[in-house]
Amino acid sequence: MNYMGNQPSQREEDDNDVYLRTGDAIELHGKRLICEGGSRKPVGFIFSDPDAPDALHKISSADIKAWWQAEKLFFVSRDEFGLPIGIQQSLRRSLRAFNASERREMLRRLRYCKAIDDLGPEFSRSQARLQPVCDSVAAAHSDTGSHSWSTVYRWWKDWARAGRDIRALNPSSRRKGNRTDRLAEYMKTAIEKGKTRWLQLDRPTKATAYKVAVAHCVKYLGGRDAVEALLEEDPEAQLWPTYRTFCTACSNVNRAERLLRRHGKAVTRQEMYPVGTGPEPTFPFERVEADFKYLRLMVVDDKTGLPLGTPYLMAAIDCYSGVIAGFDIGFDPPSYVAAARCLKHVIEMKDLDWVPDDEDGRRVVRNDYPVNGVPFQFFIDNDAAFHARSFEESAKALGCNVDYIPPGEPWKKGKIERFWGTVQTSFLDMFPGKVLRMGDNVRDYDPEKDAALTLSAMKLIVTKAIVDIHHQDFEPHTDQLRINLWREGVAIRPPRLVRQHSSLIELVGAYEERLAERRGIALFGLRYNSPELALYRSGFDKDPRVVIRYDPQDIGHVWIVDDDRGISFSVPCTRFDYAEGLSKHQHYVIRRHASRNVPGGRRLHFKHLLLAKVELFELGEKLIGSRKNKRANLAVARYLGKGKNIIEDLRKAIVDQNEDGHLDLTLHDEEDEDAAKQDEAATDALIEERKRRKKRNTGRQHTENPFPSKADEQVSVAESDDEKGEEQGSSVPEEEPKSATGKPEEPVQAVPASRRGRRERRPLRFINAES
Repeated sequence: MNYMGNQPSQREEDDNDVYLRTGDAIELHGKRLICEGGSRKPVGFIFSDPDAPDALHKISSADIKAWWQAEKLFFVSRDEFGLPIGIQQSLRRSLRAFNASERREMLRRLRYCKAIDDLGPEFSRSQARLQPVCDSVAAAHSDTGSHSWSTVYRWWKDWARAGRDIRALNPSSRRKGNRTDRLAEYMKTAIEKGKTRWLQLDRPTKATAYKVAVAHCVKYLGGRDAVEALLEEDPEAQLWPTYRTFCTACSNVNRAERLLRRHGKAVTRQEMYPVGTGPEPTFPFERVEADFKYLRLMVVDDKTGLPLGTPYLMAAIDCYSGVIAGFDIGFDPPSYVAAARCLKHVIEMKDLDWVPDDEDGRRVVRNDYPVNGVPFQFFIDNDAAFHARSFEESAKALGCNVDYIPPGEPWKKGKIERFWGTVQTSFLDMFPGKVLRMGDNVRDYDPEKDAALTLSAMKLIVTKAIVDIHHQDFEPHTDQLRINLWREGVAIRPPRLVRQHSSLIELVGAYEERLAERRGIALFGLRYNSPELALYRSGFDKDPRVVIRYDPQDIGHVWIVDDDRGISFSVPCTRFDYAEGLSKHQHYVIRRHASRNVPGGRRLHFKHLLLAKVELFELGEKLIGSRKNKRANLAVARYLGKGKNIIEDLRKAIVDQNEDGHLDLTLHDEEDEDAAKQDEAATDALIEERKRRKKRNTGRQHTENPFPSKADEQVSVAESDDEKGEEQGSSVPEEEPKSATGKPEEPVQAVPASRRGRRERRPLRFINAES
């Protein structure tokens, strides 16, 4: 027979290192349990619940220790029962939770308690015995505070009952004061109604909400006449809560509730929700975050030194290593085209040969930029400007998934958001021309006067800040440089490269469906044809409708895309001298400007477009060089394409310049030499005619807006996309002007003058393009 079966094991005996006396208590999750004795199986203690005296609970010593270490359980000595509530609350506080004055007072009282304790357990509780001890302690420490023997003896009793815990000597000053509510019930209700009005999304002031509380009190008392009668009887009568009382009640509202009801869920989530670590990628380019930044720094033109405006910067960051994978800088507003250019810069190899040398002959940017490849996931904002089916499909064809961050949740791309703070505070604040925020005192400050940084210099500064500063810094939560972290990651799992460099055109391309016929493909009022297209058409019984891809920033070529046959080839414009390097928007601007100089009913020839192209670019450069038109400099800079070539190296220069500064409009098609000579002669004649006309109209003050608004651009799109009425030849096909709905427009002279005036007075609008 096992006579030791009811005995605890040696291991259980070793766990029994919790020492509680009968009458001691524990507080578990705010519930107080009284110790009634020990328990042998399990090894621990038996506790009773004061709220249910008949119920007994066995708790093991191992559980007690685990809960105590997890801050879920507190020990309460039986001597603490009956202590004042203030002392019991002080015993639950950490020593660091007391302020400096409370700690000084506790130490001062501790000196007196220790002096009393040194008298032994059987000291006399009398004034004759205790007062001399208190006086000697006060004299030794030059203490002028209260130290009468009865007060010191009360301190000693509380201190001894609390197990000689110094926290029992904390003065309960914060609990002093009146605790009874002196307001009438109708005043409490009025305050609640006022708080309800104050806690609304329109965010009224406290003064406005206080009027609601006063109005409720007046209504409760019987109206205005009754209140006036009460005030006549007792002018000092308090008939409603004071404004200070109401403000105190509003200040006592929980912060989370105040943010939720006055600012909404988004602000509450941003202010109150805990911040986590975020996604943790395991290899380079697993997650790349991109975002736009409005650079609050005025830049000037490289030639004239006059202010152009504030550019935009779009950057993409690798969340694994923290390196900047690519960027795009220019005057373009946020759009999917700029996002595509940024992603293209992320994928392609970075060439720093354009960086100049310093005085010592060394390159200004010391380090290399070895970051390239196709990201697995590319995250951008969920803005309508970034949504484009062609962009998403092109990125997916390259093996990159474009994901959109939900609106109002910027913390889901915290890496790039944190980088913007570094850009503004560390890289740009040192230069003059900073643009202040709305609401700042800008009365005596003009950033255009202080601006000194050119666009090319800003490009160089951003590149050096990224390559030589950001990449050479330590990534948070690691002990490695960002560029070293990137190199080690790609050595294990390198990102996928694009097979062909020309495949990057996919990212900046847009798609249309057009009819391929003998005269070529009609697009934007232009014709695209080549021997390859003729050979492709020969494989069909009749002229096919084909899918074409074009670059909105360069309409000199289009690409035929045939997914069924698996082929793709380029088709140039028949007038390559005009369309080479020209953007889609620039073409619409030039076409609109040229049509205004052609009398109604006459055909619009290419000579008119060539002349308008020369005039508009010369006008743009003249506006940039004029201080009188500095408000339009930003729009003109976007039209002239300033800043677009910062990361664009796929296409070459669009136009050459002769010695006289005019654009070189020489045709490159040898077969059209005669037509070219005729167009040049007609162009010269038109220029002379314009000069004579300008001299005759010197006294007039009439300004045309040669650059259309967005609505005008849409009209031009509809007019140029109609394939009917196209004629073979080098000129633009003759057709009736058509509106956005496709119906013929009325003649120009039939349009009301007021409507034409509104259109001409619209602000200048441009889109970034190469000139």
